[in-house]
Amino acid sequence: MLKSDLPSEARPGRRPKSSHSPAAKKTESLARPRDAIATAERILKSAIAEFAENGYAGARIDAIARGAQANMRMLYHYFGSKDALYCRVLETVFDDIRLQEQRLKLSDRPPLEAVTKLFEFTYNHFAANPLFIRILAHENLLEAKYLTRSRHVSTLSSPLLVAIREALLRGEADGVFRRGIDPLQLYVSMVALSYFHISNAPTLSHLFGTRLTAAPWKAQRRKHATEMMIAFLNFESPAESGLRPKGIGES
Repeated sequence: MLKSDLPSEARPGRRPKSSHSPAAKKTESLARPRDAIATAERILKSAIAEFAENGYAGARIDAIARGAQANMRMLYHYFGSKDALYCRVLETVFDDIRLQEQRLKLSDRPPLEAVTKLFEFTYNHFAANPLFIRILAHENLLEAKYLTRSRHVSTLSSPLLVAIREALLRGEADGVFRRGIDPLQLYVSMVALSYFHISNAPTLSHLFGTRLTAAPWKAQRRKHATEMMIAFLNFESPAESGLRPKGIGES
């Protein structure tokens, strides 16, 4: 008898039909989607590490598959192409930070607490996610070429700016914050204070003879950055005080 004459389940490489009860068969059918989800998640996790380490151009699909303990066919089945997988990586890392920001429930907090809580979260998130920093650095070198392809990512930041603006307005009304703080400018400052000393730690450490990755320095940096943020929120600008900023060399 030819192999092709055998029932498909009995051919080499095929599993025989299960003789389990209907309940067991249902359990097996439910397990398959769970297995598929787990495989896709492993591939995505491996891809985040590979793209963070090597950037888009240097990342290898076969390395991603090996890291996920998956084969190439499965990778292309779930994600389609290297471009699509990289875009999914970008969406995933931005989804993560935006979702956690929403969980802060800034609108339920007093103004100063809302803004300082957001800054604390931002600072901690960058410190705890070096892969995120590397992915941002690589994508910036590409001038956001792939990030702009994702409509999903472009919609994620709007609620954050709305929440910051609302907290600032409440703070103005309560006399806690100075007037006219721009929400986007404030958030970019938060990111800069949370990001720069990490992304540039090797060069800054060498240039100034201080190990920026040392625990005491990082604790000092956190305290300094927090004090700067709070001071800025309460700072009376020259325009508000009626004073003209002095130029360099003026007394």
